[in-house]
Parts: sequence; C-alpha cells; structure tokens
Amino acid sequence: MKKFIYKTNQYLLENYPIIWNTKLVWVLLSALILHILFFIFGFLAISNPEILHEYGAGDIFFDNGTVFISIILSILLLVTWLIFLFKNNAFKSFYPTSRQKLFKQFLIYLIITFFSTTFFISYNLGVKSYITSKYDDERIEKEITTSNTAALFFSKNIQDYTINQRRYPQPFNTLYCEVYNGKNINKDNIFLSFLDYEYRFYTLYKKEGTLSQGFSDPNYKGFVYHKTKDTLRTYFYKDSIFDVSNLVQNANPNYFNYSKTFYQSKKRKLKYGDTKYDEYVYTQEQNFTKTNELSNKQGHNLLKRNDASEIKQILTDFLVISDLYKIKHDLTVNIWFDMVYHPAENFKLKHLIRNEPKSTLLYASNNPETAIDTFYEEHITDYYLDHDSLYRAFENIEDIKTSEPFLESIHFFMWFSFFFSALIFMFRVTGLKSLLFTIISMGILTILVTLLTVLYAYITKFDDNSIGYFASYLTFILGSIILSIPLFYAKKIKKLVVAICLNISIIGFILYTFLIITIISLHQSDACVGNYSFNFNNKDCFNLMGSLGVNWSYILFIINLLFVYFYSAVIKNWKALPEG
Repeated sequence: MKKFIYKTNQYLLENYPIIWNTKLVWVLLSALILHILFFIFGFLAISNPEILHEYGAGDIFFDNGTVFISIILSILLLVTWLIFLFKNNAFKSFYPTSRQKLFKQFLIYLIITFFSTTFFISYNLGVKSYITSKYDDERIEKEITTSNTAALFFSKNIQDYTINQRRYPQPFNTLYCEVYNGKNINKDNIFLSFLDYEYRFYTLYKKEGTLSQGFSDPNYKGFVYHKTKDTLRTYFYKDSIFDVSNLVQNANPNYFNYSKTFYQSKKRKLKYGDTKYDEYVYTQEQNFTKTNELSNKQGHNLLKRNDASEIKQILTDFLVISDLYKIKHDLTVNIWFDMVYHPAENFKLKHLIRNEPKSTLLYASNNPETAIDTFYEEHITDYYLDHDSLYRAFENIEDIKTSEPFLESIHFFMWFSFFFSALIFMFRVTGLKSLLFTIISMGILTILVTLLTVLYAYITKFDDNSIGYFASYLTFILGSIILSIPLFYAKKIKKLVVAICLNISIIGFILYTFLIITIISLHQSDACVGNYSFNFNNKDCFNLMGSLGVNWSYILFIINLLFVYFYSAVIKNWKALPEG
C-alpha cells in the first residue's frame, strides 16, 4: 500500500503538479469512503418502523446525533488536508504560476471542501432510498386506503360521530348544521338533540366575490364557509331552517355520521383539491370538503350492506397493518368487532376506544362536570389503539419519499464551501498577516456603515423611505472603492493595503453583486407601487430580485466563479509587486 501511494504521488507530481500539491486524489478518496458509510448508515437508520411514529422522522440526521459525527469527521478531514496542503506553498517556493493555475487551485479547494462537508446529503439519500424501496407507492396507497376504511370504527372521539358531522346522503351534503349548547335558544325550531346539545339544520345560499370581500366588504360578512378557485371565491350563508327529523331517527352518536378521513395521501389531495387554498372550512361544527362527503358515503354504504364478514375483514386488515408498523394496541378482531357491530341499534356508538393505555394517561375525569363527560365515562373502555402513530408513520413516509436532500441543502453547502475555500485561497496567496488585517478591516467597515446609517436615520427622523437607500448606496460606494484599488492603484498604495482590498474583493464580490441587484429591485418596486417597499415577491410588480427567486443563488455563484477566474490575473500582478 505504501509503495502504491508513493508511485501515485510521483506520477501526480510529474504530470499533474497542482493535483499533487492540493492532495485532491487522497482527500476525495477519503471523502468518498465516508460518503458511502453515511449512505449505509442512513439506509439502516429507519429500519425500525417505530422511529416513524414520531413527528419529523426525516430529521433523524439531527435527532440521533449523526450531525455531530458528521461535523467532527468533516473537521478532521479538512484539518488533516490543510496540514499537508500548507507543507508546500508554490508562492513561497517561487514556483512559476499563471491565472489559470491560480483559478484551478481555488476550484480544487472548493471541490474538496464541498465533498468533505456534505455527508448530510449522503445520509439522507440513504434514508430516502430505504423508504422508497421498503414502502413502494402501491403498498402505501393500499395501506392508507385500508386504514381510512377502518377509521370509521376507531371510536375515539364522541364528536366524530354526532349528527352535525353527517355529509351523506343528500341533502346532508348541502345543509349546514348549527350546534347549540342548550342555553338561550328558541327550542321551537330545534328538531334534534343529544344530551346538552341541540342541532339545527339550515339550507344555504351563495354569493360570488373576490378573495378579500368576505373580510372587508360588509355585504359579504357572516358567511358559513367559502370555496376558492383561482382568484374567485364563493361564499355560503345560512338561508332557511330545514327539518331533518324525518331523515334520521335521533341525534345519538352513531357510525353513520362519521365523515372524517384518517389520512389523506398527497395523491388524494391533488385529486380532490382538498387543500386550504382550494377549499377552506370556516366553521368548526361541520366540514364541507369533498373528501368528507366521500368518506361519509363510503362508511354509509358499508354499514348499509351490513355484511359482518366484510367488516371483520376490514378490521383484520387494519390490525395486520398496525402490527407491521408496530403500532401499540391490545385489540383483537373479535373484541373490536363486538364493540362496533350493532346493526339492530342502527350502529349506535356504544363503546369508546382509548388512544393509549389507561395507565399512561396523565389524568382521568373521575368527577364529570357535564353530560357529555358523563357519557364519555360511561362508554369508555380499557382497550386502546394508538392510531395517531400510524398517521405520523404515513406522513413521515410520504415526506421522506418526496424530499430532495440534494436540492434542499445545496445552497448552504455550496456557499459554505465557497467562503471556506476563499479563506484558504486568501491565506495561501496573501499570507496570515494580510488575512487577519482583512478580518479586522471588514469589522471596522461594518461598524462604520452601521453608525453612519443610524446617524442618518436620526437626522432624517427615521424616515423609512430613505434609510434603506442610504445604507445600500453607502455600502455600494465603499465596495466600489475597495474593488478599484487593486485594479487601478496597486502600484501607488502600500502592498499590505492592496492585499486587504484583494481579500475583501474575493470574499465580498458576491455581496457586492447582490447589493446591486437589491438596489435595482428597490427602485423597481418603488416605481411600481409608488412607495418604498422590500416586498420583492409582489406579483403585480416586476423586479429583478423576485423574478428568479432562489435561482439567484446559482446565478450569483457562477458570477462569483467567473470573477475569481478573471481576478486571478490581478492577484498574480499583485504578488509580483515589490515589498514596501
């Protein structure tokens, strides 16, 4: 092995001296091995389905401490590389160099830093690969469908089974149910009641308007709910009382009323458009989404068929899924079936199932204060089913499968690599003394700009219309002066001062470019809306900043690389200047 390393180094030294000098091959080889290990660790990280029970399982890289291991290994790798890198400095050895060679060195620093710090990406790609292979789309869709069907019999909350939740059959899908607590109401118009609650149904009429009218226009106030499509919004209002006593026997909770959907997959949301942007439920008493209506219809038809074997099979399939995901419960098919199957009593809600074991509950209501509390205490059983954990498992699986570890983190690693590489490049070219003075100078300039901006704000009595412009243009002027010194005055100013300006230019040109874009965008926004505004995402006003959004990160990165390439000639000329 030692002989192989020696021969490789000799070959690189004779044929690719820059690669040899920067130790690119050995660092990338080490980083590749670590990336493979992190990918494997990520692939195995969620092999236990219980991990999926918690919120944000996709953030396991941070939750299980892998982030600290990643940071430590990155530091060790970079420090070891820098030790070997600084053993041989081409400038100090007076090796001939050129603009291309300088830029190649910077690119190599950039590549090494990027691959030495992006273990997060490999780890999360491993997590995603495992989830994608283990839980394929067909399996997940089938399990979600089975769970949604079985959710009818979860029997957790009384409110899920009260009459105001019913959305099927017609006309329940067109009615609004108002719930009263039995106080100060006209009981002459109450047709259904359950304990302390009375239910009054209304027909609805609608008005079409804009997105804001329901909140700003008095003629649109008091709506029950609204639906939105594009820029139009339809508002629904209570009309006349509707008697439903001839459609239902009573208002006692029963399974026919259940209209919720246990879990909506992303595909289902896209299919039915049940998102907060397309259809917003304004009332807490009743849900008006298409998904609720379809869910109620499915449950209604299942109960009407009254097929005991079909219901048992639904419960069986769900418990199989629960066991696969290690969902905690103490139910058997027969016990669960006996609690929910009461066709002679119109599938009345007779038993409630806990979401967790009784012994783990923080408290129990031993002295019920209301009739609904008493009903709960009389119907609650000691059986439990932790279906919330299954919900989170489905959510985590879909989130991980749709995640993009590379695209979601590339901007951070891209810019971190650039600035770290720029620091190494500056130290390599101008030396430690110049780099330290550069850091001090940047701090002083920042304080200077801040103090002058505060002074200007005080003089103008904090006029927001001009403070931003003052700070922007002051920074722009200082940046222009710093950039121009190495270009035009390198031979007339002390070499250390030029070195400081060189370093600030290398690391600060991206901020300088971003500042120019910001100033242009500010003027564009002002010209459009008529006053000073930082809202670059206003769709009615075109501006440079908002036109490309996050894509500016890539554009600025490319611009900065081009700048370093051309600026390398300035650096080379500065290095040739005499000392003093």
